[in-house]
Amino acid sequence: MVVLYKIRRTRNTPCPSIASAVIIGYSVGLKLITGHGAQSLSNMAGSYAGRELGIYAMNEGYEFKDIKDIEKFFKELNFANIEIDEEGDEIIVKISKCNLCPKRICGYEFGGTACPWGGLLIGFISETLKYKLGYQMNLKPAETCIIKLKKK
Repeated sequence: MVVLYKIRRTRNTPCPSIASAVIIGYSVGLKLITGHGAQSLSNMAGSYAGRELGIYAMNEGYEFKDIKDIEKFFKELNFANIEIDEEGDEIIVKISKCNLCPKRICGYEFGGTACPWGGLLIGFISETLKYKLGYQMNLKPAETCIIKLKKK
């Protein structure tokens, strides 16, 4: 067991990718610095990361015509099992087996969440499909999380 600045890492499981290691480390760092405000900062930082990822993907030749193209792209990244459906003015995202979750992958122990997904998706979808979005998250670390994005 490793203790990192008062936040316990209970597993020695390595992260499944470089991107996963960076995002998990960043999320835990936000939690350490901010305490209970980590989720708000994760949302904000994640939206900028999502925009940059969208710009990168489009410059690499990916085309995004609809929400299923977004789902396919994130599946290729292997960040999680992800399902994205569009229902009227809502986009419903189900995430399981998340490789970005510090609690699931590394066993970090802390109250609350520091999940990058809400912001990441808003930034990415806003950049690639030009939607204006708000969100509601129902996060259950290490299980299945549901994020509802609402078109404005």
